[in-house]
Amino acid sequence: MAQQAGAAQGTGPGTTRGALSVVAATVAVSAIGMAFVVAAALAAIFADLEDGIALGLTAFGVVLGLGLAVWIGARVARPLVALTREAEAMRALETGPVVPVASGLAELDRLGDAMRQMKHALGVFGVYIPRDLVRQLLSQGTEIRLGGERRQVTVMFSDIEDFTRIAEGMEPEELMRMVSGYFELVTAELLHSGATIDKYIGDAVMALWNAPRRDLAHALHGCHGVLRARLAAEELADRLVARGKPRFRTRFGLHSGQAVVGNVGSSDRMNYTAIGATVNLASRLEALNRIYGTQILASEATLRGAGGSFVFRAVDLVMPKGTGEAVAIHELIGLGGARNPEDAPLVVDRGLLDRLPAWEEMIRCYRAARFEAASAALTRFGGAMADPLAALYAERIAALRAAPPEPGWTPVVGYDQK
Repeated sequence: MAQQAGAAQGTGPGTTRGALSVVAATVAVSAIGMAFVVAAALAAIFADLEDGIALGLTAFGVVLGLGLAVWIGARVARPLVALTREAEAMRALETGPVVPVASGLAELDRLGDAMRQMKHALGVFGVYIPRDLVRQLLSQGTEIRLGGERRQVTVMFSDIEDFTRIAEGMEPEELMRMVSGYFELVTAELLHSGATIDKYIGDAVMALWNAPRRDLAHALHGCHGVLRARLAAEELADRLVARGKPRFRTRFGLHSGQAVVGNVGSSDRMNYTAIGATVNLASRLEALNRIYGTQILASEATLRGAGGSFVFRAVDLVMPKGTGEAVAIHELIGLGGARNPEDAPLVVDRGLLDRLPAWEEMIRCYRAARFEAASAALTRFGGAMADPLAALYAERIAALRAAPPEPGWTPVVGYDQK
């Protein structure tokens, strides 16, 4: 059975505010009416007195009644205004501290207590469910049902390198604190870039951009979010090393393409996620970091969608298991320049930037089977001793120079791992 999300058509902050204003006005008008009833009763009681005295007492009764009306109206209106603000905050999924509402009226106090409990429950709910998804469902007022839609997205997978080895040297409670702190920092940077956190899998994170919230620059924001997340993870690793803990490194995989995004599961329990070849390839790119010694691998599609603000270097042409064609993959190194001080640590060193043309020439020569020229370009690039990817190509090129391949050789590398 489909579940209904959102309020009925025609509800909103304005409607809520208007309804409560009507209630407050009704109370005030009722109080004023009561004041005139009191005044009429006093006029009847004082009818036998002299006209001047009766009129004065009646006027006093009217003033007293009006004062009572104002007091009752204020007594009711102030808590109603506060409850209105709380209701509108809840509608916007704002789960900050609840403002106490004390009216002295039992019904309003019970309503205030109920709203505080609802706001607390909403805060707990928001920890487990992406708020952008909930906001979208509430704004659309649509049914929650199984199924999805095709959409261009950027998908990211991350993983802590050698996590098993690190975990074996730590007590479970200490490991939980470390992983929770790690997720807190990495997740904050990803969310700041507009990502939706799809799930946590052990020490891994899956995130996506352009779902459910629309983001035409999803590849750009994905790359920037991953660079910020890498920086946050490295700073945490430095602090842990200073406390005598082992250093860890996070690997990321990024791919942009079409996926089906929506609800999977059962009618009783659903999960908003993305499925398809795009998701699978992003996961496999993350795993390929182990082979190339890189930290962030991105597909050609992500590179093209990210624009010219980022610095990449070509890595390889690969055909991971399950893909029907070769995929050009690239290492995301950093930013070419910083637009704000916060991004300054993401900017690529000038020395590396100056050497990258030699790297690109090496890649072109290698793929064209011009191995002598590729070797010379790699020498100009330098850094093979400290750069695992350069060392890998030095080994490849040396082997191909020693035993030239047969005609029809292809630079595409197939991988059987999932």
